[in-house]
Amino acid sequence: MRLLMSHLAQFSSLSKQGELLCTQGLAYLLQNPDAGKRFGGHISKTVGRTINSDLTWRAEARQKDGARPDLEGCTADGKLVVKIEAKLGAAFGEGQLSSYLGDLQESSDRGMLLVLVPLYRVDAMKASVPSASALTEDGPWQRGATSKLSVAVIDWEGVLVALSDVRSEPFRGDLAQFEAMYRVLKGYDIEPLRSVSELSAWRERKEVFVNLVDRVTRRLAHQSRVLPMGKDSDDYQRRYVCLPLGAEQPCFSVGVRDPFAGYTTPIWLRFHSGTPKFPIIRERLVASGLSQRLIEHGGHIWIHLDVPLNADGESLVDSLVEQAQRVIEVAYQPL
Repeated sequence: MRLLMSHLAQFSSLSKQGELLCTQGLAYLLQNPDAGKRFGGHISKTVGRTINSDLTWRAEARQKDGARPDLEGCTADGKLVVKIEAKLGAAFGEGQLSSYLGDLQESSDRGMLLVLVPLYRVDAMKASVPSASALTEDGPWQRGATSKLSVAVIDWEGVLVALSDVRSEPFRGDLAQFEAMYRVLKGYDIEPLRSVSELSAWRERKEVFVNLVDRVTRRLAHQSRVLPMGKDSDDYQRRYVCLPLGAEQPCFSVGVRDPFAGYTTPIWLRFHSGTPKFPIIRERLVASGLSQRLIEHGGHIWIHLDVPLNADGESLVDSLVEQAQRVIEVAYQPL
């Protein structure tokens, strides 16, 4: 059964606020006392440090320096215990974690800072937390040699499993709506596109297509480092994939942009003219059966990736990956 929030989360007017929606949604769910206890128990089990399970949770409370962590957990007498920075696909802001840690240190001698991300980002986030907050140990990290202030990374999926143990209504209905929204906002459970006209209106669901690019490029990167998403001056929102092919690493990008004239798909693979061995790659693509899919614009090579209609999220990703791999086989074998 399709849920209302999973449908609404497809549209850019909501999906642009994805992290805020998830943060506020979780704060709402944690108003349920049983949910708060399950959440506190899950944190204690995951991090290996017992916390009070009767905390009061509030969203986006302002610190002295003006920063606003996504969630804070306080005891009944107002003592701050936990701060949570919740992410979907975004990176840390400049000085964000250090700000939260500094505020925690002023408020509590045993405070905890949690970074809450989708499961697929846990390993990458654990690698980036030390550099973002001046921590050097393996997580859960300690703030200094003697401090009892700790930092850890947990995942949304584990939280949802913990909250599913709450059996009361209407909580279960609220949780089902929240989980359906979360799966869309992180790039899963995409509603099939039924017609070319729906595809042509892609900007109404832009974040869905950006999430598709995120999933596709992560698959294409294999064991290579997953680079951050970026945006060019022509509003091409893309991620580069650099395959490990020796000293020179010719790269390509997959991203979302307005279709070129005569096309409907907003998803395009590009070889930038500045990438190593670009002339060889261009020559091979022009001479191949892919030449009819190729456009030269701005000195670069663009190849459209068709978005199949009436396909669910997994099928969409599979199709886009398969199309990109055919291009890779021609462009890179052998260089």
